[in-house]
Amino acid sequence: MNEAFVSLAREVFAAACGAGPSRLPAQTAQFIRNLDGGATPPSDSLDGLGQLLAEDFPFVHQRSLVNAQCDDATRSKWEAAVRAGLACLRSWTPCNPLAFNELCAALLIVEMLGLDSADVKHVAAQLGNDALADGLRRLICEAEVSAFPRGYPRIPDAEHQIKLFEQQGNFLGVSHVLPHAMPEPRPMLWAAVRLLWRLDPAKLADAVAINDSLFLTQLIRFTLHDDFAAFALLAPTMWVKYASVEDMENAHRRGSAAHNWDDLLRQLLLQVADTSAWSGWMDALLRAPYGGSLMCIALPKVLASLQEHHWTAFIAAPHLSYSKRAAAPMAAIMAAFAQEVGESAASAMWSICFDRWTDWNYGKNEHQVYLFAPTACAFDYPVAMYYSQMPSHERDELEAALTFAVDTIEQQWFNSSTDLITERNRLLSRLRLVVHGRKLADGDAELLPPEIRPPSDYTRVRYSYHDVQAQV
Repeated sequence: MNEAFVSLAREVFAAACGAGPSRLPAQTAQFIRNLDGGATPPSDSLDGLGQLLAEDFPFVHQRSLVNAQCDDATRSKWEAAVRAGLACLRSWTPCNPLAFNELCAALLIVEMLGLDSADVKHVAAQLGNDALADGLRRLICEAEVSAFPRGYPRIPDAEHQIKLFEQQGNFLGVSHVLPHAMPEPRPMLWAAVRLLWRLDPAKLADAVAINDSLFLTQLIRFTLHDDFAAFALLAPTMWVKYASVEDMENAHRRGSAAHNWDDLLRQLLLQVADTSAWSGWMDALLRAPYGGSLMCIALPKVLASLQEHHWTAFIAAPHLSYSKRAAAPMAAIMAAFAQEVGESAASAMWSICFDRWTDWNYGKNEHQVYLFAPTACAFDYPVAMYYSQMPSHERDELEAALTFAVDTIEQQWFNSSTDLITERNRLLSRLRLVVHGRKLADGDAELLPPEIRPPSDYTRVRYSYHDVQAQV
């Protein structure tokens, strides 16, 4: 976005909210007078209005040229046109035959003239018109937004797929479709969304629920930008809430201060926890958690306020095979969770993790899973914590038994050397967590066991050591 245009537009709209000349360019005013009455006009009937505005104010399309093309006289003309558009919105009522035509035209005028760059909250506060909020709600309820480009959608049945995935609880499928659901540009609706969000957010959420359109919702998502997550809290549709998580993560990464993202995500997760969508959300969002994410910050407090069946869905989400990179994020989540709950609740969490980890057993029951090195996984910390709470004599006995099993592995019969090597590394992977559990019980502050190191030259050659998860 051109900074010079943004700065100037904010000044022009701020001035236009006050007293002064209120006048549309002659051709634009004549175009509006010629609009037919009746139903809300389709967007293409206003294309001519957009072209007239572009002719009168060429820098609205080429915003980089604003400094060269906007002299004092042009600025005064711009301000008068904005003031006229805002005056129409301020005095709008649905009581005349041309009401919705005039509303659509006024919305297009203020949007084309830079509403997206203005302080929309301030502008909306100057309108003070309850009838306007109802009119905007009706426009959005009745809006028909198509895929872009029209007639050539990236996914022809995207709307159906999204709703089907939502019914199935398959939010990973929703993630795959949403980036391809691009809405057509509708400046009139952009303005309606911007203003109604500031005038009455509940009415905007209500309109979207009634319209129930994928492409309208995507248009609102792209129009509201960082406010979409706050809108999602009001929206009843689960895929809409889900879409906002990515937006919050992106805002968090770029350091946006538009909202308290941690608190916003917690509220959203608590809403979802009361629905059947919780398991699907966990499966889609926590398959491979990554460090520094907003989810890692918000989730511990959410889990602390939920029940064990919610925890089970969370624990079922991470893919444990090849999950070394998830070990640190999961450790951070689990450690923060433990600080929020009592020892009994934390122990219950460690037990749930341990049971799933034991069932997985480093892919022992999976087809063609081979280990050519000991491996870390997403549950390294909670499993080590489980071992840390084991009676010391039992833990010592287990450590001795695992060590003995590793040392005598070649006394067993295996179908191949690969099977032997895999079982040996499976035992070593388990042993490293028992050892770290002992260290945690002794007060070690490190959440995770040390990095896996290559063994001696002899062991490396004999057991074909190769760590596929080693960082290069």
